[in-house]
Amino acid sequence: MDFDTSFHVALAAVLAFSCGVLIYVAASFALMRSHTHDRSMSASLRAALAEAMWAFVTQPLLPLFYFVGRRMGGGRGAVPVVMVHGYMQNRVDFAGLALALRGSGAGRAFGFNYPWFASVTSNAKRLARFVEDVCAETGAERVDLVCHSLGGVVATEYLRASNGARVRRCVTIASPHAGVAYRGPILGACASELRAGSTHASARMLHALPVPCLSIYSTHDNVVHPPSTSALVARGGRDVVVEGESHLAILFARETANAVVEFLGVAADQGGGEAVLVSSESRAS
Repeated sequence: MDFDTSFHVALAAVLAFSCGVLIYVAASFALMRSHTHDRSMSASLRAALAEAMWAFVTQPLLPLFYFVGRRMGGGRGAVPVVMVHGYMQNRVDFAGLALALRGSGAGRAFGFNYPWFASVTSNAKRLARFVEDVCAETGAERVDLVCHSLGGVVATEYLRASNGARVRRCVTIASPHAGVAYRGPILGACASELRAGSTHASARMLHALPVPCLSIYSTHDNVVHPPSTSALVARGGRDVVVEGESHLAILFARETANAVVEFLGVAADQGGGEAVLVSSESRAS
């Protein structure tokens, strides 16, 4: 393949990727509008640009992180942190959070990759095996879980099946615990388990959480909405609601990192409570 041909192939790939990101952002933000409260056009535009920016940063690195990133750094604590990615993603999405954990009381971070298209139950079993491997490698009795989107559903199923035996605390970020309102096509065996009102989603809401859990979610998530679908208060968890962040960008928000670091450092027996809203006013304080 000569230089001109290679250049045109590369250019076509970049243009196709860019169009895909823009279509994803435009379509998902349009679908979100009927499930969230109104906000200004400028706020919507800022959120859309942030989502597109983080997609452009992370998605080209997806292939690389199938091979690297099992050990993702982390803090100096004794309890390892296992990071569980979301739908159609891998551990690349936790690069920012792993960096935020450095110097904190959290333990070393490990990124868990799994076949997102498989069923939640089968992936919960894969997570169980990964946790056992991490415990054997580090000598730890338990781990902390930090999860995004579908990863939070996989993690809570693992907690249910194991009664949380190997987990100290669990954080879910933008996870559809009560199912998604989206009624379009969803690829994979997990499709029926992700829809709001499905047998799987309804059954999950009956399971009390066996360990302290924190759910961080946004008022304007462009993929997981309405916001109440991510709440865990009714199951004994705690909720932190971040104002205005979109589905991928919430992983890189300062408020998210602060909430994760704080929760992994608080007393293990801290229980549930009312949802806490992190608003623009509280950001400035």
